[in-house]
Amino acid sequence: MIYGVRNPFHLKNGITSGEWSVEGSGEPVTFEESLADARSQGFLEKEGAAKSHLWQAGVLVAIALLVMVGRLYYLTVVQHEYYAEIAKGNRLRVEYVTAPRGAVHDSAGEVLAGSKPSFELVASPLDLPSDPDELSGTIARVANILQVPPEEIRAALEAGRTPLYESILIKQNLPRDQALVFYEMERDLAGFRVINAALRDYKAGEVFAHLLGYVGKINPQEYEEKKAEGYLFNDSLGKTGLEQSYEAYLRGTYGERQVEVDARGAVKRVFGEKASLPGNDMFLNVDAGLQRVLYDALLRRLTILGKRRAAALAMDPRSGKILAYISFPSYDSNLFAEGIDAKTYADIVADEDLPLFNRPVQGTYHPGSTVKPMVAAAALQEQVISANTLIEDRGQIVIPNPYGGPDSYFYGYGRRALGTMDVRSAIALSSDIFFYVVGGGYEPAGIEEGVGIARLSDYYRKFHLGAPLGIDMPGEEGGLVPDPEWKKEYFAGEPLSERWYLGDTYHVSIGQGDLLATPLQLLSWTATIASGGKIYQPYTVDRIVSADGEVLLQNEPRLLGEVPIEQKHLRVVQEGMRQAVLEGTARSLASISVPAAGKTGTAQFDARDPNRSHAWFTAYAPYDDPQIAIVVLIEDGGEGGVNAVPVVKEAMDWWGKNRNSR
Repeated sequence: MIYGVRNPFHLKNGITSGEWSVEGSGEPVTFEESLADARSQGFLEKEGAAKSHLWQAGVLVAIALLVMVGRLYYLTVVQHEYYAEIAKGNRLRVEYVTAPRGAVHDSAGEVLAGSKPSFELVASPLDLPSDPDELSGTIARVANILQVPPEEIRAALEAGRTPLYESILIKQNLPRDQALVFYEMERDLAGFRVINAALRDYKAGEVFAHLLGYVGKINPQEYEEKKAEGYLFNDSLGKTGLEQSYEAYLRGTYGERQVEVDARGAVKRVFGEKASLPGNDMFLNVDAGLQRVLYDALLRRLTILGKRRAAALAMDPRSGKILAYISFPSYDSNLFAEGIDAKTYADIVADEDLPLFNRPVQGTYHPGSTVKPMVAAAALQEQVISANTLIEDRGQIVIPNPYGGPDSYFYGYGRRALGTMDVRSAIALSSDIFFYVVGGGYEPAGIEEGVGIARLSDYYRKFHLGAPLGIDMPGEEGGLVPDPEWKKEYFAGEPLSERWYLGDTYHVSIGQGDLLATPLQLLSWTATIASGGKIYQPYTVDRIVSADGEVLLQNEPRLLGEVPIEQKHLRVVQEGMRQAVLEGTARSLASISVPAAGKTGTAQFDARDPNRSHAWFTAYAPYDDPQIAIVVLIEDGGEGGVNAVPVVKEAMDWWGKNRNSR
């Protein structure tokens, strides 16, 4: 609302007609004179009336001018000292009225983040006492109310180099009892005052922390970057997660009010106010119920293992919609929204398990055996093998040294011999030997060349490894697809290290070596296989809605591409993943309420200790009509089939009982 000065004069210049009359001398008139008067009387009467109305308008204008001159005299002469004083003392101010951020809802409308009223203590540089002794006394009284050392108040004042008319934040989320004391003592605490603020309120801060991110106070560098967009020095903004990605939509619009303050900064009069506008509401694809089940299941497993680092994601393979998004260890987003103290922040930053690290999109890991369905699909498409090709797994293969040195041995996981198998059973039982042969070739097994690193790296990239998928979250990493060119460049100047060896191809064929992927990428290629080759861009936000119900943004599924693999080959891979659940490394998933397919992964990551490995499991369901894909990673979690599968089992069983649309 815009307030202006109202015109005190409201004039009506309408003219009303009355009866016309002619005043004469009383002498008789002749017929001709009477006839002439009859023709001209109307003209004479109208001319006289016009002169009369012009005179009246002139009088009114004169009166208006006199009133205006009188008002001008009153303001410039009589009230001169008053207005000169408030102008001289900067007593007319524009105060900003905070606006709540838009709420965040899950796919069913449940509020995950809202706003709540709070109090903030701020200082106005214009109104602080200029006398050092008086300022020290004021600071001491403020410190006593807050129960902090006076030095802490001074530090805040010195650190807050604000524009002259903007406030310095002294304390955020002020307790109600302290706020009341400040209200009562406002006139005795020159320059300090309590303002109302809208505080971000996360309903389950730790469960959704890495998905939503958090809101925090703007820092000086951010202020310089954002002030042209209307941000204030004491403003807040989204720092991480969706709060950051959708800041422009979630942020409200400040209101304003023009006030007169006294010499100590206390408000005396309010001249006008423009209401603030709340931010827009955001509706996610995420299912809060599934998120909580997956979070709790993963937390229990971590507690059993004595581990803290993990990630879990769920996606609809038909669209790319993210249904759940979890990273461990977590943190409470409310700590940042409410104004985190220095010690707590230092403890979080110093935590060696990196609670602020967003593992689903920023962590890159060896994916281990989870890549074997992709390698199988590439080998089938390139006719390196058929669905009926048999390879014997004896637990190892030996590559003779052509230069007479020691031979090279490549072992399967646990050095167990799994026997003769086709591609389906090789996926189900996760045979390293089978995929060594298929990926790099092994003449004694009847496959001389295999897929080879050139074609293998190309297929990995066609599954969208090695590049970000473009999720609507900040900081997504792209991982790494190694090949001879990359290695030569990376190890330039090191003749032995820069060469690409057959062993490099073997390792990349089972998700080891230098191959790196994010949990999101692993989820994506699982969904691609489940959907018959379609690669959808993952996205977490469904729509943005204004306060009056207008849809400002509607995200739609975006197809990034399709892998160039025939459907018959993808069906063989799907059958292998189903077999893993029925009689392979993920047998415990066979008993859940919905038929599923999956692939375990146990990825070694420590060259000094080969017994250390990341535990992976990825799955989708229903097997014959995929609607959900889930991936779980437990860092240093041992075998995927032992420790990651139970987490997926609990979440997918819950989904089958509560969300399955069939």
